[in-house]
Amino acid sequence: MCRRDELVSLRIEDLAEASGGSGSVLIRRSKTDTAGEGATAYLSPLTMRLVGAWLEASRLKSGPLFARVVGRDGVGEPLTAQIVSAVLRKVGQWIGLERKEWERISGHSARVGAAQDLLALNIDMASVMQAGRWRDTRMPMRYRENVLASRGAMARAAKQQGRA
Repeated sequence: MCRRDELVSLRIEDLAEASGGSGSVLIRRSKTDTAGEGATAYLSPLTMRLVGAWLEASRLKSGPLFARVVGRDGVGEPLTAQIVSAVLRKVGQWIGLERKEWERISGHSARVGAAQDLLALNIDMASVMQAGRWRDTRMPMRYRENVLASRGAMARAAKQQGRA
């Protein structure tokens, strides 16, 4: 649930393994943490395995976690916040999304989608806000509207009447 600038600022030395294969990463500074106190974000066992595979393949040992892939085996400069949207769009193409879908992807799409997934799972708002490092409910509530619409009265009526 990182913002673009947080994502590209992640550092290898800020990764920490935890029990059960999960881990965490320190987010040193963010839009809502201008004092730079930092925040710790949870990383699932799957994420830790994927990060481990990336680090092994890239041979990166310290510094920025994410860098450009050059050719089949090369690693270039660290990613910038401006390139995140393009990378996510390429992933959208690669996984077979239709053009109209991958063209709508932005650098914020993964953050919005993760918030919507948590809300769809009925995770409480305080936990969603903590995970996304929001200080107020305005944005997560906005993301919640899409989730609630699919559960609303009209959606339930359509399903019961076989129009879903």
